[in-house]
Amino acid sequence: MNLAGTRVVVAGGGLAGIAAAVEASARGARVTLVERRPFLGGKAFSFTEPRSGVEIDNGQHVHLGCCTAYMSLLAQLGSLDLTHLQPALRVDVRDRAGARGVLTAARLPPPLHMGPSFSRYGLLGTRERARALRALLAIAAMGPRGRDALDDVSFGDWLRDHGQGDSAIERFWDLIVLPTCNDRSDRVSAALAMFVLTEGLMRTRGNSAIGWSLTGLSHLVDAPTRWLLMKRGGEVITGAAVTQAHGEGVVLDDGREIAADAVVLALPPGRARTVAPDALPVDPDLGTAPIVNVHLWYDRPVMSEPILAVVDSPVQWIFDRTAITGEGAPGQHLALSISGAHDEMGVPRPALAEQMDAEIRALFPAALHADLMQWAVVKDARATFAPGPGQAARRPGPVTPVDGITLAGTWTATGWPATMEGAVRSGLTAVQAIGAGRHHV
Repeated sequence: MNLAGTRVVVAGGGLAGIAAAVEASARGARVTLVERRPFLGGKAFSFTEPRSGVEIDNGQHVHLGCCTAYMSLLAQLGSLDLTHLQPALRVDVRDRAGARGVLTAARLPPPLHMGPSFSRYGLLGTRERARALRALLAIAAMGPRGRDALDDVSFGDWLRDHGQGDSAIERFWDLIVLPTCNDRSDRVSAALAMFVLTEGLMRTRGNSAIGWSLTGLSHLVDAPTRWLLMKRGGEVITGAAVTQAHGEGVVLDDGREIAADAVVLALPPGRARTVAPDALPVDPDLGTAPIVNVHLWYDRPVMSEPILAVVDSPVQWIFDRTAITGEGAPGQHLALSISGAHDEMGVPRPALAEQMDAEIRALFPAALHADLMQWAVVKDARATFAPGPGQAARRPGPVTPVDGITLAGTWTATGWPATMEGAVRSGLTAVQAIGAGRHHV
């Protein structure tokens, strides 16, 4: 759909807004992207941690092989080569007692590609593995309509109804659900969790491969987006916020008015309702879920794996940032990603760093004699929308009651959890609605 000559304003410079701006400009629109902060990227940004002087991300974001829209966006921006994607899934898993397992994708037709490693998964007993395999096959056979019908059910309840005990849920199912949906199975919609398992783990061998940025996240999108939109005749305005939006343009907090034929509101739901209450007349009431990241700098290497998942521990996932980014600091920089971090949000940062340091020393013998040189704790109380039962019915689509205004953001009806892929897909969908002339309901 050609948007040549169409004036499009995108409010919000996160991944959803960036994707909308890039897509609209590719279709010939004259785009103005407005972001209230001085940088682009939204939740996926990096900054220089003041005490260490090291650039860190606001959260340890990863993508999977199934995140095709996200990778396509980076390819258009020319920054895809600043990321790495595993040839095939490999995740090392262990618990505090030293039991180990590995999840890998074998060269077999899906969903059999996960079978060999799952049959040897050392974090579950033989009977637990057999019951989990039956549950996985039931999910694989369900189909989209069957999954969608379970949105009002928690995944934890569904798992227990299908023979999964608390240990299996913690040591296998939450290993996947927690980092992708940002909460534990008991607090996640069964439909959303099953979507993740189907698309990310079982549909194809390559879908489950894990990818990550080789540099700070801001380098992937900020400068590349500004350059590309400028090249296409567009404009990026940062440090200014949209305070009002209507079908004929927007008003900024500095008084400027920008005329437009279409407006994409790529904003959190609360901001979208404030800016254009008629476009989002009902509060989606999705709630929020937190993420905490703890950065620990040791004077020597303490972990040998680039990525490690830990069960029976508050640590959850550990990333060797020294290996991943080639960080030049001596020793080893570990980033601990804690999803669904409801309890951790109330813990003071120094105490949380001390707790995570103690966990690292319990997990890795090499850490017992290492010195903790520096630490940093990044908390985001509103990292994602809450993925609980009933979320699908509350997530609006891109089309609004106001002619000329569409919505984008991970909280809209993408079918995906609050991920970078979901953000990008929402931006594309918002522009497609403009191109199809479906501006309002």
